[in-house]
Amino acid sequence: MIRKQKYIVSSTHLDSQGYMMMKSALDSMLPQLNGKRKPRLGLEHIRTFPPFGAISNGEVFQGDDEQYYLSAEMMYFDKQEFITLNDGTKLVKEYFSEGEYPFIECEENEATKLSIATDPANFEKLNGHKEIYELVKQETDLEFDTSEFGRKSELPDPETVITITKILATTLGIIKSKVTEKLGEAVGEDLVKFYKLISTLAIETIKKAKPSNRPKNFVISYPNTECNIELVITTHKADKVLNSLTTEKLKLVADKIEQLKNFDAEKIQFTFNDYDNWEFNYLLTKTGAVIGTIKSFNRRNELYNKILEKQNNQEKGSS
Repeated sequence: MIRKQKYIVSSTHLDSQGYMMMKSALDSMLPQLNGKRKPRLGLEHIRTFPPFGAISNGEVFQGDDEQYYLSAEMMYFDKQEFITLNDGTKLVKEYFSEGEYPFIECEENEATKLSIATDPANFEKLNGHKEIYELVKQETDLEFDTSEFGRKSELPDPETVITITKILATTLGIIKSKVTEKLGEAVGEDLVKFYKLISTLAIETIKKAKPSNRPKNFVISYPNTECNIELVITTHKADKVLNSLTTEKLKLVADKIEQLKNFDAEKIQFTFNDYDNWEFNYLLTKTGAVIGTIKSFNRRNELYNKILEKQNNQEKGSS
């Protein structure tokens, strides 16, 4: 049976980061929660953890304190099975026994222009992230858009998302597609500019983002109609970010994508490991299931159990 729990997910109260949501902002979240596609039920906004399930049935109501609250239902996967690939790799699949709830994050449109997004909460200065964008613009004439995102947590690890176009994805070797000779020359110039952009962005972000003692997450996102690709590099070192994006390193990604598409994947995530190689982490399917490595699920469950243990100890201490 699917386990469901109702929680308050947001409100018009001042939050721990000093922000306050308007009621209209709470209302704007309802289409995502109540539509066919659902937000993931994650853990501490950690992108590299497979979801526990999905979030649904949103409702905005006014409390006795006259503040407005957004409640939603947390639905936990209730089925699990193991899968073995032809090369012997063992994977875990989690899904719902009833219903299909594809993830809303898999419905991104293909990018027509490079873009950079980050969370302003990870910078001391109000516009610290914008200063980084300006420095990047000074170092490269490759055009890009910028945006911000927020995460409801005390202070999540710094995260920068770089969304790339099909041409860049092809040139980097993330996907297998032919490039004409004439286009290849122009793209080759853009690739040099792209590496310069990544270098400056990584150096400045690692230098200025907080917490300074936590590694920084750099996400290369290639949204497209066939299957979204996400590459995550977690590091303190700017040169590791650059090293991860060489065509030699990314060849493994392209080969693995072809193998994993058989699972009706809508999104596939890879992480850059301690041995400086890309490895498959998990994927999300068209039916809203998650399939990933045993290691990815173990990491998620380990942190979840630590959080539960900490909460239980606090409750015992206060009783």
